[in-house]
Amino acid sequence: MELDRLAVVLRQRNPWEAMDLGFAMTREWWRPAYCAWLIALAPPALAAVALLPPGWAILVVWWLKPAFERIPLHVLAGAVFGSPPPLRDTLLGFASYARNGLLISLLPPVRAFLWSRSFDLPIRQLEGARGRERRSRTKQLHRRAQTYAVRLTAACMGFELVVLASLIGLYDLVLPATVQDSFDIFALLRAWASSRLGQLVAALYVVSVALIGPLYVAAGFALYLARRTQLEGWDLEVQLRLIAQHAHARQTSSPVATRAAITALLALAVVLGIALAPEPGFAQGHSESATREDAPHSPAGAPAEPGADAGTAPAALPVYRHGRASAEIKTVLELPTFDRYKTRLAIKPLHKPEPEERPNLDALHSLIRSIAEVMRVAAWALLAAFVAYALYWVLRRLDWLRPESIAAWTPPPTLFGLDVRPASLPEDVAGAAAALAAQGDLVGALSLLYRGSLVALMHRDRIELTSGDTESDCLTKTHRQMAEPAHAYLVRLLLAWQRAAYAHRTVPPAEVQQLAAEWPAFFRMGPAA
Repeated sequence: MELDRLAVVLRQRNPWEAMDLGFAMTREWWRPAYCAWLIALAPPALAAVALLPPGWAILVVWWLKPAFERIPLHVLAGAVFGSPPPLRDTLLGFASYARNGLLISLLPPVRAFLWSRSFDLPIRQLEGARGRERRSRTKQLHRRAQTYAVRLTAACMGFELVVLASLIGLYDLVLPATVQDSFDIFALLRAWASSRLGQLVAALYVVSVALIGPLYVAAGFALYLARRTQLEGWDLEVQLRLIAQHAHARQTSSPVATRAAITALLALAVVLGIALAPEPGFAQGHSESATREDAPHSPAGAPAEPGADAGTAPAALPVYRHGRASAEIKTVLELPTFDRYKTRLAIKPLHKPEPEERPNLDALHSLIRSIAEVMRVAAWALLAAFVAYALYWVLRRLDWLRPESIAAWTPPPTLFGLDVRPASLPEDVAGAAAALAAQGDLVGALSLLYRGSLVALMHRDRIELTSGDTESDCLTKTHRQMAEPAHAYLVRLLLAWQRAAYAHRTVPPAEVQQLAAEWPAFFRMGPAA
């Protein structure tokens, strides 16, 4: 496989970025992916909607999704590793590329637990793994990625429900007002027993599956590519090739042309800076007097008392007391303030106009009730999930529920291409390394110290390193289980080994002798210090 000819950029991505890459792949190659997907899905789905009851039709389409999802995976894999296959070859060759595990994925015991099937499907279809090899490969790839694959499945199921609800709402919108007065999605779902409405909901579900299916497959495939890039270092190989190409281009480029381009860019930046510089301006502030707005004024129709200021209150009113309300009201009405009358002329039409029709809010009320019903169902679902988790936690604490036993870990014979069997090491690792360093074989001395450290970590400290781990994985796993001085020594040893073995840079012999002298304090075989 020629990695430098891939149609996507290989780099280290977190799982969310990988899923977004899958969606971008679907947007790029949507025509071949959706054409093959719809041609294969439409006939059996429409036949199920037309011939079966609505509930059975939806169940059949949902049950057959793992079989049809192999088609967009074949198209997208061909597009990523070369070019999209022709539509005719994709449809006619279905039996050849999709037969591995097709019937098993549709069996009831297996079908219920395929929460990570978009991530697992490339292992069967593209790698052709079977039996024990497939299980081992799936276990290796599931590390650090299975949780995200399950989240992807749950999210795409939610997307399908959202699309289904949107299509039902669109159907209700286009209905004439004489057929239905207000929007009520639950009334539509309750009327599902009728043949017409039930078949309509089933057909809309098929449309939602047809829209989301290729996106789901592409996101799982991109998550699979990201995981393989982490394990096998595809991005490193591509970057090393790019570095070699850039170095060759840099040697053949003209220094004069480079200096001329830099000078032109600097001149252009100066001209743009002068042209776009803002003109100086002056802020003008007009202070408004707040006295007009803040000054108190007397109530409408209440003249101020002679000789009193504008802010002075009128004559004091008598204090109200409980039980004397009627007498006090009369006293207040006899004040001069209320001894004034005003005549107002009002023109009214002879015929009273008809009251304006209030807008019909039944549709809004129905929508609010629908939202409240959805929130109520969601609240009960969250409560049920919390109760189930609490029960599971209690059973685990009481040791009534035990997880499945995990197979015993066996140290691998090789790591990073190094022989890490205890029998391959001399009895005195540090002395042998110091002797090699004295003879000038610095790479051999560092290799012996590094292999001895890995053997001690796996066979003495029982740190579970596997053949698929990288050197950075080794540092990550050992950081939590080693003392800080020992881990710091391992980092120094690893950096020296990488400089000598990978970068082909000279390591000072004194540094190698120092590493050999310090090695027994941290990695001598026997009980851990």
